[in-house]
Amino acid sequence: MTGKTARLIFWVGTLTSAAIFLWQTYDFHMQTPKFTHTDKLTEQVVAGKKVWHKYNCNDCHTILGFGGYYAPDMTKAFYRLGENNIASIVQHPDVMYKNSFRKMPQLNVSETETRQLVSFLRWVGDIENRHWPPQDEKFVQAYKLRESQPQKLDKVHLVLQACGGCHTFENQGRNVGGDLTTIANRITYDRQTLINYMINPQSVRPGVAMPPQDVSPQTAAIIADFILSLKSTKEVSK
Repeated sequence: MTGKTARLIFWVGTLTSAAIFLWQTYDFHMQTPKFTHTDKLTEQVVAGKKVWHKYNCNDCHTILGFGGYYAPDMTKAFYRLGENNIASIVQHPDVMYKNSFRKMPQLNVSETETRQLVSFLRWVGDIENRHWPPQDEKFVQAYKLRESQPQKLDKVHLVLQACGGCHTFENQGRNVGGDLTTIANRITYDRQTLINYMINPQSVRPGVAMPPQDVSPQTAAIIADFILSLKSTKEVSK
């Protein structure tokens, strides 16, 4: 190979690579508004991001691939936990994690800051990032279908999306509030009382730690039927 040929290969390769890089950078910036839904970037969302940084949430949690790995990934947390569960965990971690191996410090986050943080997590959850993290994708799909088209969901997926943030079933979900099979074999509530308990726990058991669930009465009825059907199921071994 002559020196002229080597220089030609060098310059063609360098300029081609530079052109591809510049085009991809340009395309990335052009696509960002569509994939991140910047039209939904409200003042409430921006304030929530500031809350996230104020309390150093990244020290323990990962979001969009950045942060610590001690605590759960929060990229799709809104769909995995729901608004009220997030609020309860943030404001009352000592109560919510009382019986859990996982611990979270009491940060004294205000009610206003909590709602701002929830808005931020909802916006993050809607970012189109190729279904990351993959383990939460089922929660996202179930959340979007459970009210509009529940017939398209397997009952287990519907129940885990609504309850899996704090409860387990067949080794799926988070064991903060107990296993659903164990609960089913312990409770004495009838169907309507169980529905009321999910929608407004304080109306059935004043002082209970469980927050109101973000479900319609129709979805609550499906979940109640599922839980009551577990009464004849052998409890999950500890």
